[in-house]
Amino acid sequence: TTNWEAACDAASGGAQCNQVAVASFSTLLAAPGPCEQQNTADNMVDLAKTLSSNADMIKFAQIFAQQPRNSPTSLSVPYCQSAPHNAELNGLFQCQFQGDNPTAFVGGNGTIPFGMSAPVSLAGSCPANPSGPIADGSQLVDLTQNPGVSGTTASNDTT
Repeated sequence: TTNWEAACDAASGGAQCNQVAVASFSTLLAAPGPCEQQNTADNMVDLAKTLSSNADMIKFAQIFAQQPRNSPTSLSVPYCQSAPHNAELNGLFQCQFQGDNPTAFVGGNGTIPFGMSAPVSLAGSCPANPSGPIADGSQLVDLTQNPGVSGTTASNDTT
């Protein structure tokens, strides 16, 4: 969220930037519901739209929506089973960390991302990192600046 907050500050978002960024951190833990991360990404896009649809803020919100969530049990974190309210997030879902079991999910539900009819192939991957899960403790935004959606050309892919 550091990159998103910096883009928000640059777009003159003021104190709202920090409030949204701070609220986002807890959604990357295993305890929040499966849609909390997506809901926070929606909040990030909502704020971006009030700031002339700031492209960097939207890009970083798209990457945030795909950041793997921490799982203390080494099980994959379930995928959200509802659509985001911003079209910019359609088809996005979180990657998983390499240390998580790619076929066993916390709670056993949400094993297929919303809108898909089959499990993710490659297991643990996401649109921003289609080559598979990312190293434990990594930040997706440090691996790529490309959220993996059409119309996004910026890339800093090091995977």
